Amino acid sequence: MKFITVTNQKGGVGKTAMSLHIAEYAARARGIRTLLVDLDGQRNATFLATGRARYEEGTILDLWDDELPVPKPMASRMSFDVLPGNEFAAEVEKQSEEDAQIALHRLHSLDYELVVFDTPPAVGARQVVPMQQGGLLVVPLEPEIQAIQGLAGLLQIWKNISEEIPLALRLVVNKRIKNSTHQEAILDTLRRSPAAGPHMLQEELTARTLVPNALKDGRPVWDYDRSDPAAAMWAVVCKKLTEQVLAADDTKSEKTAHG
Repeated sequence: MKFITVTNQKGGVGKTAMSLHIAEYAARARGIRTLLVDLDGQRNATFLATGRARYEEGTILDLWDDELPVPKPMASRMSFDVLPGNEFAAEVEKQSEEDAQIALHRLHSLDYELVVFDTPPAVGARQVVPMQQGGLLVVPLEPEIQAIQGLAGLLQIWKNISEEIPLALRLVVNKRIKNSTHQEAILDTLRRSPAAGPHMLQEELTARTLVPNALKDGRPVWDYDRSDPAAAMWAVVCKKLTEQVLAADDTKSEKTAHG
């Protein structure tokens, strides 16, 4: 089982859209049994994937209750399955990090080749412990000062984890406005940064209403408008990210998840 964690410490950067598109590309284009785990209490990934936001049972909270069976994932409107989020997901932050490690380790009992974590935009067990599963950390970045303020802290968390666990990193520019000198200046600074630059994906995703419109329709953006180059770029990005994690060595430190 391989893992991709999609996160950022700033909301509104396209984290959920990225999670959904990666899961869809892996499941449909590569034929990989893929599970999207919605760890964000806002449950946007759950709603966009299934058309329902609220599930009373069979949500991610069941993973934290070892007296309950591992919840059965739901079929999405696309090609992957979903483990629904829960509006009370933040309650698990009151428990220990070890509890979260045990909870996510229960996912290994499910028959999936790839798990994609959509995480909340806040430091805590639901953001950090998914990274500890190894694989690939994907950070969507909007090239605005407010959106990258928390990047240094997130990169430090990644650095600490990756020293013990194989965890690759890719920073993906999203909501790029063409010909914006302001954004270009920010991106130039990031590219020159020894901490961020080597991990930035060359391809950039532009700011388009195409993406939310496609997801509301239950489709990936490349199916929603096959003639739009911006939509095709989403497929290119998801292809690169998926292939990177699939090509990674399966060996992983036993420190990743409890047991």
